[in-house]
Amino acid sequence: MPSGDRQVTQSSADQAGREAAGRSRGAVPAGEIVAAAARSARRDGWRILAVAVTVSTATAVAELAVHHLIDPNDLPLALLAGISAAAVSVLGTVFLSGFLSRLVGAAGPGAARPGAGAPERAKRVTIGHVARHLPWGRLVRADLLVVLLVIIGTIALVIPGLVAVTLLAVTGPVIEIEDRKVLAALRRSARLVRHHFWSVVLLATVPVLVASEIESAAPEPAGLGEVLEVLAIRGLVEGLLEAAVGLILVELCYRLIDLDARSPASASSPASASSPASGGPPASAR
Repeated sequence: MPSGDRQVTQSSADQAGREAAGRSRGAVPAGEIVAAAARSARRDGWRILAVAVTVSTATAVAELAVHHLIDPNDLPLALLAGISAAAVSVLGTVFLSGFLSRLVGAAGPGAARPGAGAPERAKRVTIGHVARHLPWGRLVRADLLVVLLVIIGTIALVIPGLVAVTLLAVTGPVIEIEDRKVLAALRRSARLVRHHFWSVVLLATVPVLVASEIESAAPEPAGLGEVLEVLAIRGLVEGLLEAAVGLILVELCYRLIDLDARSPASASSPASASSPASGGPPASAR
């Protein structure tokens, strides 16, 4: 066979292989993921709302205290207050994400949620248990590293920042579900997302950006009455938004892991086979 024909045949075979791999990975069912997140919200609504509103209210109190109670001319105090407010925000975000991951994992991720014992297992996911067993160090480091990469990407003409937001969208849930180290979780998130980039933009990036815009649009209060009003609004509205986005991210991460596990490349990879594909947080973290 002439070399040109061989190259054409090889190219056609490679293209067919890529198309077959894409079909085996499947598409991200956005409707099913949103529906599964809604079921989680209905099943554990009060617990989720209590944690989310508490976290968002604490964050709002810390931010308002920095802006209205701290003298900006006192640089050391202002710097300490700013760092403290940022720490409250990061820890609150990490705790809420971990709490949602544990609830979804205990109930059984996905649309069907099989198993008669799932509601009972979900009820055993308590605030104290999550606080004691979360991998705080890894989650905080991963959150800060993601923020840093997004900032660098945003400075580099915005588009790279949006790409980074999307590729690293499920870093936190990956740490919880697969018990990975920080850098491994970043790489894993990018690998899971890259084959379903636009679906993740729709399910993760757009909601995150919308929630950020709503939070930044909150008016600055002038008096005590307005401060209390802003706290009430931010606590409830931001809590609802963060809980909704968090549930979608966890369900999305489980589905991406499942799709990746069913792809031919993952099936033949020992490293992928050694990682849990679904079923909740690792046994060591329960």
